[in-house]
Amino acid sequence: MRCEICEGIAVISTRNGTLCETHFKKKFESVVMETIKKYKLIRRGEIIAVANSGGKDSLSLLYVLSKNFGNKNKIISITIDEGIAGYRNKTMETMKKYCDSWKVEYCVYSYKDFVGATMDSITKIREGIPCAACGVLRRHMLNFAAMETGADKIATAHNMDDEAENVLMNLFQNDLEKMVRLGPVSGVVESDGFVPRIKPLMFLSEKETMLFSILNGITALHTPCPYAGFGFRGVMSRKIKEIESEMAGSKRNLIDVMMALRDTCVKNSTYKTISNCKLCKMPSSNDICEACLIKIQINGIKSN
Repeated sequence: MRCEICEGIAVISTRNGTLCETHFKKKFESVVMETIKKYKLIRRGEIIAVANSGGKDSLSLLYVLSKNFGNKNKIISITIDEGIAGYRNKTMETMKKYCDSWKVEYCVYSYKDFVGATMDSITKIREGIPCAACGVLRRHMLNFAAMETGADKIATAHNMDDEAENVLMNLFQNDLEKMVRLGPVSGVVESDGFVPRIKPLMFLSEKETMLFSILNGITALHTPCPYAGFGFRGVMSRKIKEIESEMAGSKRNLIDVMMALRDTCVKNSTYKTISNCKLCKMPSSNDICEACLIKIQINGIKSN
């Protein structure tokens, strides 16, 4: 297999091209930059907080943003420490190493500080799928951390596989409201208490991001979260891979349909307005946000 640009030995073949190492790395960064430009994800002078898990996707994103925007924007790294023994502590070590190397400021916020309990503890005292509570708390804390650090945008490392999974999950759960929040810029309603989230890797596959991290010497931890198998996302992840193997291009087609639906909903204003949580004052569609409800529940269980 030969590179379509230079006839050298190709290292990958995707919808973005059959490319050698040199041209693949250039193409990867050009797709990120094109996505940022097309959807106006980053403006000069903005503070960009990268949600950094220490994995291949977020470290690849941090690398590209610090390389291409470090001289005109402040790039900071935010890690949410869920408190998962033998997992998060290892990724935090990796994250700190690269942040120091790329001269990026890093900040760590923990579930224990907000809820008073680690994720390991929460799974023992709260019924239900761990991912449900974890997702709510992570989103809440990312927004809080971004506001506290003065960030204008939160850059998440969702790739094409992640976004396709999100579309399928919301489709099967009949949740149009959440589906129209997807896309390169999450959400359709502006709020003073909500920091916009951007997805510069959305048009790159998991396979491409994995290879990019390897070719750039980013030795990220590729082990999935030990609780990931309990969630609905794990089921969708396996299914979307099966579908893609049978019908190449399915992931991108799902995303394109979602984007068209999103545009229609925004045009017709078919979405809810956002108020603020009475307890934490952060944006919420209900009087008390889901994160505060979990906090109340956990503290109630602990006090009994």
